[in-house]
Amino acid sequence: MGIAKSTGIIIGIISSITAISFVLVILFWVLYDITWQFIILGLVVVAYVFIIWTFRDPPRIIEMNTSHILAPADGRIIEIEEREKGLYCVIRMSPFDVHMTRSPIVGEVKDIEFKKGAHWPAYFPEYAKKNQRNRIEIVNKDENITAIVTQISGIYARRTVSYVTEGDKVSQGDVIGTIRFGSLTSIEIIADIKYKMNYEVSDVVRAGLTVLAESG
Repeated sequence: MGIAKSTGIIIGIISSITAISFVLVILFWVLYDITWQFIILGLVVVAYVFIIWTFRDPPRIIEMNTSHILAPADGRIIEIEEREKGLYCVIRMSPFDVHMTRSPIVGEVKDIEFKKGAHWPAYFPEYAKKNQRNRIEIVNKDENITAIVTQISGIYARRTVSYVTEGDKVSQGDVIGTIRFGSLTSIEIIADIKYKMNYEVSDVVRAGLTVLAESG
């Protein structure tokens, strides 16, 4: 299982804290014959495991198909809007979901826009629309499709990270970023052809694996 890029420093710090905590616990136990510190060590270990689990980037086998729109994030659908020239969908991630953002289509990164904002909890989507966000626009000129993937921070997700830059070519299912500790990810599809949603509100989807919508 891989680990998300740009998280090495965080994991290094947590690993160091865990190692130091273990040494201190053993030292206190030997010198003072007390055991309450094992509870603290247990909490530190749990926090360490949780962070490693949060930053995981498991390999996924992507089935590419230009008529398909793949889910950009793991989580539960909380909003769907079918539009005249496409569709709009919002996915809410839990702390236990994989927090990697994947490209829903093949294309070229046309624009990336970071916008500062608040950090409302993801469970209040109307307020969360004011949160910090990172907008990634991907264009497939051959198919005349534009996919706008927006990473939205939350009360715990304090940072949205983009792994791509303007002009990068991406394939369907490629990892294009991450949201540390998760929150919301929205996808807007703009196309001349009609796409039909395969899922409904409250359904669970997986980034790069779930065919969120398809043409025809």
